[in-house]
Amino acid sequence: MISTVKINHIAIAVPSIDEFLERNRVLYSDFSKGPLIVNATQGVNEMFITDGNTVLELLEPASEASPIAGVLKRNRSGQLVHIALDVDSLETTLRGVEEAGGRTIVRPVPDVAFGGRRIAFVFLNGHVTELIERPSAAAKENDRNV
Repeated sequence: MISTVKINHIAIAVPSIDEFLERNRVLYSDFSKGPLIVNATQGVNEMFITDGNTVLELLEPASEASPIAGVLKRNRSGQLVHIALDVDSLETTLRGVEEAGGRTIVRPVPDVAFGGRRIAFVFLNGHVTELIERPSAAAKENDRNV
């Protein structure tokens, strides 16, 4: 059985985080803004913003080789990239996705944006979803590997 799932955030690719926030100030000026995160592993710069209930992840390419650069070539204004879900176990969830006909497009890796917790990306029924291992699950896995 797949672990308990909860939405963590919704990711949007933008050409520039600063420009996006400035141009959309009328909508997002009251949102709390986190620090700019340089994520060399993922090839993006990212910022999380929230209204206190929902979290948006703004992603800008760190270089032309960034995985979201292609998205922005197709839609220069940006677009929804993925929905991210917190899960108890990446392995269990990945097996469930594959059994449902989906595929893993990025195997589990630690991610700087989530304090080193592991993430993975899957493609299921035409959509990309990021899976983020909950802290308790990651800690248990690390304990097993010590």
